[in-house]
Amino acid sequence: MTTAATADGGAPAGGSRPVPRVVDRPDGARLRAWDGLVQACPLSDVAQTSAWARVRAQVGYGARYVLVEDGGRLVAGAQVLVRRLPLVGEIGYVPYGPLVAPEAATRTEVVDAVADGLRALTRDRTRVLFVQPAEGGEAAAAALRRAGFRSSAAEVAPAASLHVDLGVDEEVLLHGLSRRLQRWTRTWEQRGVTVRLGCADDLPLLSALLAQTAEHQSFVPLGHDYLQGMVAELDVDGHVVSFVGEVDGRPVAMALLTGSGSVLKARLVGLDRSDEAARLNVAAAVYWTAMRWAKDQGYGWFDFGGLLPESVPALLGPGAPRLDDLAGPDRYKARFGGVPYRCPEPVEMFSSRVVRLGYDVARRSATGARLLEAAQRTARGGSPFGRQGGRGPGAAS
Repeated sequence: MTTAATADGGAPAGGSRPVPRVVDRPDGARLRAWDGLVQACPLSDVAQTSAWARVRAQVGYGARYVLVEDGGRLVAGAQVLVRRLPLVGEIGYVPYGPLVAPEAATRTEVVDAVADGLRALTRDRTRVLFVQPAEGGEAAAAALRRAGFRSSAAEVAPAASLHVDLGVDEEVLLHGLSRRLQRWTRTWEQRGVTVRLGCADDLPLLSALLAQTAEHQSFVPLGHDYLQGMVAELDVDGHVVSFVGEVDGRPVAMALLTGSGSVLKARLVGLDRSDEAARLNVAAAVYWTAMRWAKDQGYGWFDFGGLLPESVPALLGPGAPRLDDLAGPDRYKARFGGVPYRCPEPVEMFSSRVVRLGYDVARRSATGARLLEAAQRTARGGSPFGRQGGRGPGAAS
């Protein structure tokens, strides 16, 4: 099998066998084919769509595509987000990829081809490449290791989360909630709590609520202009929806969610920190309404958008989950009956041994580790001085 990557649409070097192509500027037909493949993968994430590449372009990213065709049909690939950093050169990351078409997911030659294409990037252009494989992407993760990628400690996207199976009756969904939340579902309306679909006019509200949440949880919120651009790009293909929780008509909570494949994922959540909003548990009403809406729209899973790293051992370690050991936001998410899952381990590759050695030496010193973490946050479009997002790690994946 020939697996040498070819540039921008050249003829496959190996006849009809799967061959990776690195494409910098795909035409409209190729982008539509790629987005179609992303949507066909049940557990895909919006971070692999071309719309997300346009979102990340707001903070200086470009996108490259490693595409694998078989018999003229796109069967696998990865969207690689790339950016140049001072003194480092070009770095790249793949959030929740590579992806393989469901009908080709078990074919070793397909997953090997896309892994070889990603490896080729580090030979030709990208000095450092980080990859967080998608949920269910064990075959692709194994292919990356065969291609020479190694384990990575870099968090380019949350590696674990909680999700709720929406394929059950609503009564079963309700009984998955904690007893306290079940009681709340019967009293919200009489207490004046309502939830409505959000719209573009609600974005200033989301910005304001995120600012309050950011101050409370000590993270750096996304700016209003970035939020506006994100919603505009994702809304084109129906990848985004929002919900606003109100008390007697006054908005006090808002959630922004993204949809891809069969998953609706909580992306950003902002809350008025007043006593009334907390006392009436309005944020829970927003989540519950979003879950019911997602089920009605035909989604298979509702995802809570990531767990903080310190919560993962408590939920996915040996023995029964230890909810009391969870960080506050994750303990709250666990009340909705979600099942914890872990994506395949993240991996990384470097353009040369010298680059890898420098990276490893830096990580072993306290100062170097802090600088690398700051560079990672900056590369993802945030401030180098604090965690970014509105619902836990990875809000700007």
